[in-house]
Amino acid sequence: MSARRMLTGTFLGLGALLMVSTAVAPAASAAPVPVTTLNCDGDTYKCTAGLRFGDGRWFADWNANVFHQSAARSASARSAESVRAPVPVTTLNCDGDTYKCTAGLRFGDGRWVAQWDARVFHQAGAQAMKAPRGEAAPVPVTALNCDGDTGLCTANLQFGDGRWAAQWGARIFHQ
Repeated sequence: MSARRMLTGTFLGLGALLMVSTAVAPAASAAPVPVTTLNCDGDTYKCTAGLRFGDGRWFADWNANVFHQSAARSASARSAESVRAPVPVTTLNCDGDTYKCTAGLRFGDGRWVAQWDARVFHQAGAQAMKAPRGEAAPVPVTALNCDGDTGLCTANLQFGDGRWAAQWGARIFHQ
């Protein structure tokens, strides 16, 4: 195959891809969508969020470290009485110092949590900024939305001027 033919094919392929992506682009204005439920699973180490979208059977899930906060046990060790899956989330906080979000779980003695890495940033800036030291961390989440177009979940944080957010990758799917 000649270089000219290969370049022509590449440009035609890219042009077709561009036309398809611009035809789909208007759907992006519908995202992100609010989260209706949030559960975490100690057996699969995943958190799953129900999304207010379409027929109500759309979900986002992501990996989480599920552990008991007991000082007597290692955070990474699983207990004999493992968490029954899935369990509801009672609290959700994100920390700009550690770049982690932590969900309190309604299970057992109430000291079970799920935790995952998140990008914490100010929504006004083009680049992610670390939260100023000395502020109370972790901070409560005021809203949680997931976006099927970008594959990201974003939590608005009760912090500073109210424009701080935490964001993490999630698998968005329909059941």
